Parts: sequence; C-alpha cells; structure tokens
Amino acid sequence: MALIFSISGLRGVVTKELTPAIIFRYARDFGTYLKPGKVIMGRDARQSGTIFRKAAIEGLNASGCEVVDLGIVPTPTVLFMVKKMKACGGVVITASHNPIQWNALKFVSSRGKFLNQKEFSTFLKQITQEKSVTSQEKKVDKVNILSNSIDDHIDAIIKTLHITAKKLKIGVDAVNGAGSIALPKLLERTGCTVYRLNCALSPIFPRRPEPTSENISALCKLVKENNLDLGFAVDPDADRLSIVDEKGRAIGEENTLVLATDYILRSTKGNVVTNLSTTALMEYVTQKYNCALFRTKVGEAHVVTKMESVDAVVGGEGNGGIIYPRINFTRDALVGAAIILKLLIEEEKRMSEILATYPPYYIVKKKIRLSKEQFEKKEKKILATFQGKHNFTDGLRITGKEYWLHIRPSQTEPLIRIIGEARDKKLIKKHIYTIQSILKA
Repeated sequence: MALIFSISGLRGVVTKELTPAIIFRYARDFGTYLKPGKVIMGRDARQSGTIFRKAAIEGLNASGCEVVDLGIVPTPTVLFMVKKMKACGGVVITASHNPIQWNALKFVSSRGKFLNQKEFSTFLKQITQEKSVTSQEKKVDKVNILSNSIDDHIDAIIKTLHITAKKLKIGVDAVNGAGSIALPKLLERTGCTVYRLNCALSPIFPRRPEPTSENISALCKLVKENNLDLGFAVDPDADRLSIVDEKGRAIGEENTLVLATDYILRSTKGNVVTNLSTTALMEYVTQKYNCALFRTKVGEAHVVTKMESVDAVVGGEGNGGIIYPRINFTRDALVGAAIILKLLIEEEKRMSEILATYPPYYIVKKKIRLSKEQFEKKEKKILATFQGKHNFTDGLRITGKEYWLHIRPSQTEPLIRIIGEARDKKLIKKHIYTIQSILKA
C-alpha cells in the first residue's frame, strides 16, 4: 500500500507509508508553497500525532514559517482560526474517519479553507520539483502555543446563531477524539446537560471511528436508558455529526445535513450544494423552499468550490458534514450540533416528530476492498445490468426511475464505496447486492 496524496491531503499507515521524515518533507514543502508567515496547526488524539506534530513543526520552521499550535482540537477549529488570525495557512494532523493505524496531513489555505483543485495542483508541483530546502537554510525554530481556540470557535457559533439557553439533556459520543472537550463545552454553554460517552481524549478508539448508525449503538443505549432529548456522535476530528433521536434510534448521518438545510432555508433562501452520494431528501427539502440544489464530486474541496461559485447559503455531504459559510467554510460538527439544537428549540417538537414529516427513503452504504483499476474493468457489466441515466463525474452514478446508485473509488482509502437509495427498501437492497456480486466476481 502506498501513500495517498490527493486534494483531500496526505494519508498513510503509520510507520509503513507515513513516517516523521515524510511528514517533515510535506510540511516543509507546504510552508515553501505558502511563503514565510504564520501557520496554524492542530491535531486529533491519535498516538502518532505527538511525533508527527514535532516533525510538522520542524518542517514548517525549515521553510521560514512560524507555527501557532492549537493542540488537540477539532479540524474545523483549525480552519476557523486560520481565518480569524489571518494566517498564511494551516496544517491539520488527522486521518479523520480512517482506522487508528492511519494518520494524515490536511492542508489549509490562507482563506480558511482546504486547498481547492487549482491550489492543490500548484502545491503538487512544489512537491514534485523537490526544491532543496533544509532546516539549516531557513531555520526559524518557533512555535507558539494557543490554548483558547475552542472557546473562540464556540463564541462565534453562539453569536452567529443566536442560541438561547434551554435545558435539554444530550448525550455525546466523541470517540475519545478531538471533539471530546469542544462539543460538550458548546452544549453546556447553551444550557444543556451533557451525558458524556467516550469523551476521554485518548489515543484509543472505543468504537470504529466513523459515526455511522452501526457504530454508535452505545450512544443509542445511553439516550434511551437516561431518557435524553438527543444524542450526538462525531468522528475523531469532529467534522462529521450523527444524531440519535429521543427514542434511542440512530437516524443516519444523511439526515444531519437534511435537517440543517431545512432549518437554514426557512429563514435564508438560497442555493444549496451537496455531493452525488447524498440522499434524495436534499431535493425534497430544497424544492420545498423553491431553492436550487447543485451536486458535485464527493469530497469537501469539490463541495466548497461549488458553494463559492453559486454563493450557497448552506451545503455539505451526506456523511454528517455540514458546511455553513457564515461561520466556517468547512464541514463542522460543532456548527451542525448548534443548528440541530436551534431547530429542536424552535420547533418545540421531539426529533422523531420532526423526522416523521419527511417522506421515507432507504439508503444503503457498503464498501469493498478493490482497486480503482479492478472497478473500471467491471464497470461495463454494471452499465449493462442497470438502465437509467449514467453520470461519470465521480466513478459511476446511475439514476433509475425509482432509485439511484453511486459506485466510486474512495479518495482516502484503497476501496470502492457503493451507495444506493430508494423509497422501496427491498429494491435498493437487491440492487446493492447485485453490484457487490459483480464487483466480487
């Protein structure tokens, strides 16, 4: 397995592909790409983050950059602080939802956003050219520790959304990651009573890192047994948010974006952007407010670029990633939780009652260990099996009369993701099984 370097950042398995020397080199070259200045840095709670932090600081210093280290903080907090402090860029050491043996570097522009395609292409040339930059030539050896960035982030969220305090009981599962302190603090600042689960800020993940329905059963149990109003689960770097309703049911991370979009559009009409893998409920919500919905390739950078071009009021991805430009131009679980909290307070309804107003859709998500090249060899068989509208923008998306399917190579892992949705549960399960059979044959 090789290093994965894409618009989503640099990823690899620790000690195998990803080493301190590699981190130093990419951090150094990113600093050279940015030019000397202030670079904001943060990380999640993975054990390898400690040694990679040191290598990244040395690399950035070697290129003439001064590092402002936020410590263990949510990824969106880093992007927020890049913009707030008018830094020349940022670096996040996190593999986000990847398994614990992985780690990564994510690169942030001076705009407080992850690199777009044009910026990434320029940076890629910087890496390819292997310009000779050594620590002796441009040694700065400077790092400043900033400990209050989470408070700054939370202050901006509360001020922008005008959240009024209400005594709600909410469970939080932060997978012992970067949201362990930030999310409970945000909720307590708004008057909620927080029941913590997996908020120990530890390098050990107590569950699989993705906050999918099957991975957050312990939170469901916590909410049900304690009669809580809601449950929130995040991934290790707190850019994705999943919700558990008051009955202790995981409602699916797709609905996080649906609910947030519904709330924003009721007061601010405008364009909305999401990716090709996100639920058709996004069409339902945007049509309800007579607003336009745009779909892009999967990946935050693609969604953000489109949001900028159409001046979108809200956007995100169906993995629980909400992007609300008024606060942060990145997927932000803290912003998402605040919007959902605001929705619950203003509706004066239980979460299950709000969800009951939407038409039922059934979405199925699977993944198979398969290379991109192997997938492409089997693509013709899939096309011959399923009739409908074919979209090749990002892998293969098939839109039938009563369903849609999206089969695509992952940008961050060596696997193929299969997602499908329909109003008929049996139908979509059958189609997903057929896709799996073709790919496994």
